Amino acid sequence: MLKEAIGSGATVEEATKAAKEQLGAPEEVEVKIEILKMPQKKILGLFGGSDAQVKASYEVADEPVKVKREKNEKRENKKNNNNNRKEKKPQPVKEVVVEISKPFVSVELTPTNEYDDAKEYLKAMILGIGMESCEIEVTANDEEINFEVDCGEDYGLVIGRRGETLDALQYLTRMVANHGKGSYKRVSVNVGDYREKREEALRTLARRHAIKAVKSGRSVTLEPMNPYERRVIHTAVQEVKGATSYSTGSDLDRRVTIAPDGSVKASRQSYQRNDRRRRNDSPAASVSEAPQRAPKSDFEGSSLYGKIEVETEKED
Repeated sequence: MLKEAIGSGATVEEATKAAKEQLGAPEEVEVKIEILKMPQKKILGLFGGSDAQVKASYEVADEPVKVKREKNEKRENKKNNNNNRKEKKPQPVKEVVVEISKPFVSVELTPTNEYDDAKEYLKAMILGIGMESCEIEVTANDEEINFEVDCGEDYGLVIGRRGETLDALQYLTRMVANHGKGSYKRVSVNVGDYREKREEALRTLARRHAIKAVKSGRSVTLEPMNPYERRVIHTAVQEVKGATSYSTGSDLDRRVTIAPDGSVKASRQSYQRNDRRRRNDSPAASVSEAPQRAPKSDFEGSSLYGKIEVETEKED
């Protein structure tokens, strides 16, 4: 690259000196001098005349272009990455392994006489529906009260169809047990281990459909249930990695939908196998697509036990 400057002066020497000063060339370089215009004297010392003009120049070495080098490096790296991608072989689809965490364990209950009024009220209702005898044991902790009923071997009258009578007794007992108390507690009325057997059956149902939903990638909607049973389903589904649950519907038609949460990739082989067995599933469940709206939780604002709901309570 050529660097140059032009200087002017009354003489060639002065013009050369001015050009070198403007050029500012290092001492070790060779400066080229070119006379552009010779000086002219004035006529009679009064008219005309002009200064001399000199051009000074020298060669400057070109600097390395770093930007071009960086672009070349990026282009080379991109080319290598593309080659690496082409060399990768597709991985075979692996069977989904669903993890199940530890089962739900309730807090220990201890005997108490604090709820004797609710105990006598429950006993009067059971005798009033036709039972000849009734013994009730009450246990509680900081969150729950349990009324264990013993009315002989024939307790079908107390349970009723699908537990409807027992749910009604439980609802009324809960209202009495929590009346005038400083804090609200859940209430469970059980007879003949009905609650334990029903809860275990619901947990088995929930786990089975949760695993099915994770493996197949499809949601499963269960039959309508009361708030207590829906809570058991939600708790059991939380134990299965990759599964989630939410409630749909209202009033007596409110039911739980179990669906994959997207954290575990569904297996195509399992999906096809489950699809072939779809007609052999329990009639208590039917497959449907998950709704687009945000799910509404059964854990918010609803009683954990009991089927009857009143307007004063917030519907789940």
